[in-house]
Amino acid sequence: MKIVIDVSNEKKAKSLIDILKDIPYVKSIKIEPEKKEKKPDFESIFGIWKDRSITLEDIRKNRGGK
Repeated sequence: MKIVIDVSNEKKAKSLIDILKDIPYVKSIKIEPEKKEKKPDFESIFGIWKDRSITLEDIRKNRGGK
């Protein structure tokens, strides 16, 4: 059986880990760093059409005339 515990305080998390290590039936403790959510960088696409000469008609042609 696996149990996942999310702890917000690093100092208290270390104390909890020490307690768990002393329990004889705890086979292993795996510590994973918290994953930070990466928000999409909307500004990274700014200027993708810069220096490109394209018209709405060109786009329509490339889509098969739809």
